Amino acid sequence: MECWNVLQLPEDADERTIKRSYARLLKSCRPDDDAAGFQRLREAYEQALSEARWRADREPQERVEVPVVEPTYANLNDLAELMDIRPLQPAPYEAPAPDPAHALLSGLTTHNLDARWAQAQQQHCTEAFQAGLLRHCFDTPGERSAIAQWAVQHLDWLTPWQQIAMTPWQHEALTGELLQDYRRTLQELLEQKAEREFISQLTHYNNQAWLRVFDLQQQWQRIILQLLHDTQWSVPLFERVCQAFAWDDQKGVYPEPAWMWRELVGRCEQESFYAHLQDKAQDTRRTSADAMAARLLLTPMTATQQNNMIDGFGENERNACQHLAQTLTWRYPQLVERLPQADVFFWRKFVPRPIYTQVFIRLWAILALAIGLNIAHDTPGKLDLMSVVLFMLMSFVPALVAFRVTQFWAVMSSVYRVPDVWLSQYLIPKRLNPNDYWLVIRHGVPQAIMLIACALMLGVLGAVTYAGALLINLLHTKRIGQMSQKLSEGYPWLNGLHWAFWSPLQAVFVAVMVALIIAAQHYLPAIPWTHLTPPKS
Repeated sequence: MECWNVLQLPEDADERTIKRSYARLLKSCRPDDDAAGFQRLREAYEQALSEARWRADREPQERVEVPVVEPTYANLNDLAELMDIRPLQPAPYEAPAPDPAHALLSGLTTHNLDARWAQAQQQHCTEAFQAGLLRHCFDTPGERSAIAQWAVQHLDWLTPWQQIAMTPWQHEALTGELLQDYRRTLQELLEQKAEREFISQLTHYNNQAWLRVFDLQQQWQRIILQLLHDTQWSVPLFERVCQAFAWDDQKGVYPEPAWMWRELVGRCEQESFYAHLQDKAQDTRRTSADAMAARLLLTPMTATQQNNMIDGFGENERNACQHLAQTLTWRYPQLVERLPQADVFFWRKFVPRPIYTQVFIRLWAILALAIGLNIAHDTPGKLDLMSVVLFMLMSFVPALVAFRVTQFWAVMSSVYRVPDVWLSQYLIPKRLNPNDYWLVIRHGVPQAIMLIACALMLGVLGAVTYAGALLINLLHTKRIGQMSQKLSEGYPWLNGLHWAFWSPLQAVFVAVMVALIIAAQHYLPAIPWTHLTPPKS
């Protein structure tokens, strides 16, 4: 058969002869030098071993049958002549020769292993010494790991060409002990931030012959993968480990489990991204928009320093801040914990906020509603289309004036932006103002003026209507639908009145309050609920 030709053995070779021939041929056919030859030798070894074991199990034990000879008289006479009955003399006692391997194992420690092994080779008792050394490993668990590390380097233990026979349990116990000891050593180096020593030690382990066996190599790679998953490391170290094991994500060569490998690749990308951000933030020579955004988000600053820096930002810098904050929030949320500010959108509170067209639309709507309710009360029964157009036009001028005053106030209040931010954080609850969008000076003063204006036009109920609608807008964030970008850009005046910008509770509240105001004006004119001045007689 071909397997016997490969092993250079006759077909009747026993199991012991097969193993010795395999170990001898394996020294000239290493798996890392000739993978195809090693595979062919391994298949021949397994086939021959299976054949020898099958043959040993099938062969019946030979029995020698001794013929029974019936004694006769002539035979008895001949036997008597041949018998020479004399007193038995005991054979002289010969003491057994001392076992040299047993003497070498006596007093064995991890420090004298080299010397004892050299003596075993000189006394030609290497097999007995290795067998005793294996027993010593399991008799003294405290020295097992050190002895096993020495044995795999000097005696080729745990390799296919080892000269000592091990049970599967012994083999598994030694490999598990060594792998865990190697893992502890590497973990200590990682915890000490000794990454160069880590790579050197890992390379030393990988060069050991027993870790080149396929099954053990796979187990060792899984241990290293788990170690990297549970510890902290730098991107260059991860790249060196990938080179040591020939891991390549693009080629699909990586250890199992795949989900753990994916997490490590994600961490590597995250660390590379953060290192790149730090380089841009620390290099003050860079003045690009993305560098300025990185410097703002990664550098610890006071509120005054942040405000001064943002005052010099243009549209490009603000867009870069927005893009970087969104990237950190949605793609690398774990990096947010390392930043000086937990809120990556903190810079928005320092950005000058223009007064848009929707503010004018809302002011016009509020004034038109207030003026309309007053006109309807003063001229009951005379409300027609001309009256509606009239009070709409009458409300346009005060709305325009209020809009210009609001714009002027936005510019004036920016001078006090830093104390305004501090005051807002102190006075407004965080749940009502999670992103510090609302500012006490910047928004509080215009809202207070509008509240007074509503009270002057519609009395207590008018002030309650405005204050209630404002509180609902802050507390109830649910909206109905959304406004398309095309419609918003084409008709900007709709931004102030579209239902996508209002809570449904606001519409219900305003409708109920308008009904109450009309009822109070009609049925209780003497009570100052809808006016602050006494009614005309």
